[in-house]
Amino acid sequence: MAWTRFAIIFTLGLFPLVCHADVALRTDVGREIYQSVCVACHGPENVMVSAPKAGDIADWGRRLARGAKGIETLTDNAVNGFGAMPSKGGRNELSRDQIRQAIEFMMTSRPLSAPPSQAQEQH
Repeated sequence: MAWTRFAIIFTLGLFPLVCHADVALRTDVGREIYQSVCVACHGPENVMVSAPKAGDIADWGRRLARGAKGIETLTDNAVNGFGAMPSKGGRNELSRDQIRQAIEFMMTSRPLSAPPSQAQEQH
């Protein structure tokens, strides 16, 4: 009986770590897809006026508010293509979930256009 209680407490104690690991993995996948596909149009240094820039929280917020389904609408647009954006950013092998992870990354992260050492020197 005591072993069972210990096992339950131990397992519950790890639950937040497992959840954190899942969020970190989603962020890593989103970052990887952003860097390999999305940065071409959504990078901060890109001049495509219509593409929301990674890390521009205000612009992403306006886009979230446009569709009744929020992130689902943005994901639908990215998967199917919208305006100048080709479906799945031109990478048909990407899954819907991978596309969503990239959008979530761009909505919440401001990628540096320069390597960290150069970015620090600029400040």
